[in-house]
Amino acid sequence: MKAAQLFGPGDLRVVDIPMPVPGPEDVLLRVARFAPYGTDVGTFLNRGGRYGSNYPFGIGADFSGTVEAIGKDVRNVAVGDRVSALAMDHCGACRNCRRGLTNLCLDSARLNAPRQVCCQTHTLVRANKLARLPKGVTFDDAAMLSGLVTVMNGLEMLDPAIDETVGIVGAGAMGWSAIAAARAMGRSMIVLGGARKRAQIARDLGADRLLEITAYDDDLASRLKADVPGGLPCVIETTATDWGLKQAFAIACLGGRLALLGGSAAPATGWDLVARQLTVHGVRAGHHQEMVLDLIAAGRIDLKPTITHRFSLDDSPRAFALLTGADPEAVGRVMIEIDPAA
Repeated sequence: MKAAQLFGPGDLRVVDIPMPVPGPEDVLLRVARFAPYGTDVGTFLNRGGRYGSNYPFGIGADFSGTVEAIGKDVRNVAVGDRVSALAMDHCGACRNCRRGLTNLCLDSARLNAPRQVCCQTHTLVRANKLARLPKGVTFDDAAMLSGLVTVMNGLEMLDPAIDETVGIVGAGAMGWSAIAAARAMGRSMIVLGGARKRAQIARDLGADRLLEITAYDDDLASRLKADVPGGLPCVIETTATDWGLKQAFAIACLGGRLALLGGSAAPATGWDLVARQLTVHGVRAGHHQEMVLDLIAAGRIDLKPTITHRFSLDDSPRAFALLTGADPEAVGRVMIEIDPAA
């Protein structure tokens, strides 16, 4: 089968590899669509050397596809089902899994299990990661599910009241997901970041107000606080960058809540948190797969307008070259059509 594999940072090649065989709890899927986002770009560049060292390896975890074969113990899906997959495995039996918090599975073997890879014609996935796609949810929709599941987890932890404005830091793939999710919840929002095409996508998705970035390391927080001196009660940071963390902590009000999707050292000491009585949530992926699929099926969330470029599997190296190119603000979501006929 064909697969895009990394042979070094930025060195993506489409090669032939053996077809995988499902084990008892596995499902073999024909991949339909793969929509890269920030984590995939980090993997492609191997930022900080944290994404892999034993080259070659595959890329991509978030996709949609069709079940082609199942292991002997699989009961939740059948051959021919259209599905999407969570990136993280879970046991289904521990205390957290029984509470529905599958992203916080306590089984260490599952917790540290490698993610599936999907920039290839077929992939193996644990059956318990899969959700069948409702009628009305396309393969394009389902390939962009991961970001929505993650930000929905963050918004649930922030629990914004109907009269509270949500601050969203970042206007990339994860930021657009946060805008769409907040709009589906009926919450108003102010978005910090993005320019040109990315900013326009954010507005089209329903951002009530957007502060465009005009230069690298632009201090958008000062601009926001000139109009909202006290800051915002709820902030979700979607860039996982030093710039994004700085903006997020700066715009949170006294008693504010923050949801962080990643990043390095936070720009706040313990005393800073105490002085402002801030609540900080780390967002480890999510467990809202079915909820988000239902919102998409009902027409309350639609990220398809964010797609600006499409590529075939053979052209996936060009897709990543575009995503990491010199003009990211001109690029929306990139969709890699692994199975163009699907």
